[in-house]
Amino acid sequence: MIPPLELDVPASPEVVGDIRQAVSAFAERVGVRDVWAVGLAVSEAVTNVVVHAYRGQDPGRIALTAEHPPDDGLVVTVQDTGGGLAPRSDSPGLGLGLSLVAQLADAIELSVPPAGGTRLWMCFAVAE
Repeated sequence: MIPPLELDVPASPEVVGDIRQAVSAFAERVGVRDVWAVGLAVSEAVTNVVVHAYRGQDPGRIALTAEHPPDDGLVVTVQDTGGGLAPRSDSPGLGLGLSLVAQLADAIELSVPPAGGTRLWMCFAVAE
């Protein structure tokens, strides 16, 4: 079993590429079918945190976990402690980033942790 990848980084644009690379490498090690889709979905999720989560606040942090539970796919969770999901007049529905994530992942779940912020859970299939 491969140990999970756990990251806790500042919510800044400079970390997006490093996170994408780290999660893509982890996805390749566990045998994900479409590593490119994982990298793009993670980039979108992390970029959403950087751009939206801490509006009007001091920049916060991004917590990311990637794991491969036994007999399951790749599970990636991106979490922040920002202001939560707020509708924007210039972004209808889920917004382009989350809509793209929903198309790339096999399953997603968006939730509000007890301490606040937003948690995005994504699952990707592994090759059989």
